[in-house]
Amino acid sequence: MDRQAADGSGPRGLGERLRHGLGLLGPRHGRHALPAQLLDALALPIGDDGVVAGVDAEGQPAVLGINRPTPYDVVLIGGLWTAQVLALRSAATGARVAVETGRPQAWMQMVHAMGGGQNGLSVYDVGRVPPQGASAGTPVVVVRDCGMRPPRGRVVSGPWQSVLTLLPYLSPVAPRLLRQARLAGIQRVSPDEAAELGRTMGLTRTEVESLPALPDGVTLWCTDRDRQYVLTQPTDAETGLLGTPRRMD
Repeated sequence: MDRQAADGSGPRGLGERLRHGLGLLGPRHGRHALPAQLLDALALPIGDDGVVAGVDAEGQPAVLGINRPTPYDVVLIGGLWTAQVLALRSAATGARVAVETGRPQAWMQMVHAMGGGQNGLSVYDVGRVPPQGASAGTPVVVVRDCGMRPPRGRVVSGPWQSVLTLLPYLSPVAPRLLRQARLAGIQRVSPDEAAELGRTMGLTRTEVESLPALPDGVTLWCTDRDRQYVLTQPTDAETGLLGTPRRMD
């Protein structure tokens, strides 16, 4: 048997392969191999996965891992602008965003810009958010923009469904919400509010003193074990839609 017939590359070998259902022969390329002694030099660029909230003090991307297989509650004591940027960026990662709000007109420009609610963002009146059917393939972020005293939500966090509650200021319900939250963001607040947050969240004296002077667009993000100042820098598209960073609305 000649070499072409033996390896299936000749006409006769090709006919045998087709008769046995093995399909067409593809292009012939050399195999890709890495010598064992070079394995230690192999590096893969693996980073955090989630929504880019901005940059940290070193100018590195600060990522919020909002889409999770377990319930995840976030509280943001800050401005509508930051909540809307996070909603836009969550939708850009493939999540569906459901906004529960008492001021739907403040969200309509975003809805129209994203295709009338057909491309990942829908707005509902307070208490009217239907079940969202979150899954690993279609995670959901519920943004609760319900004022100083948001009622208990009908739709709560669950697997692949996170809830972000926006509070414009520190309110009587804030301590309860902060205790439940896995992540809390604090923007500029009054000295009295900063002192109260320091007691509630165990902030350092330096952190408490920094809160009344935080610039627009800066948020102190807090977990049980970590604190990080993050500057949210809008893209040109975000600036065109939402304007420049601001604490007050």
